[in-house]
Amino acid sequence: MKGYFKGLALLTVCMLLLAFMTKWTDMAFFAPVPAWLLPAAVVYFAVAYGVQYWYTVISVNKHPKAFVQSFLAVTVAVLFLHILVLAGGVYVNIAGGKRFAVGFLILYVVYTIYLTASLVRFMKNPTGKTE
Repeated sequence: MKGYFKGLALLTVCMLLLAFMTKWTDMAFFAPVPAWLLPAAVVYFAVAYGVQYWYTVISVNKHPKAFVQSFLAVTVAVLFLHILVLAGGVYVNIAGGKRFAVGFLILYVVYTIYLTASLVRFMKNPTGKTE
């Protein structure tokens, strides 16, 4: 689990640098989005996917037979949370709402790919022992 969180921290630092770079370089596309909104979304994704991974690993270790139900339940809950955060971000920034939604979608895809790859790696070797 430590490997996942180290990778998540590295990914989050990279995404934060990119989010701040959109303001430092005066990227015209993200100009209407407030400077704090995209970095806040990066931190949100790091926390949400960190908790989701942690809960999934705990559920596999405690109840392997109930993994599918718990994984689906947590995934649906996180998706609804994403919708609420996206709607809140668009509401806070009505002028640049569409552009924030594009940034949010990019973050969603990046973090979902990282979570999925990490879960696949974990499910191949849930004990963490190397062969």
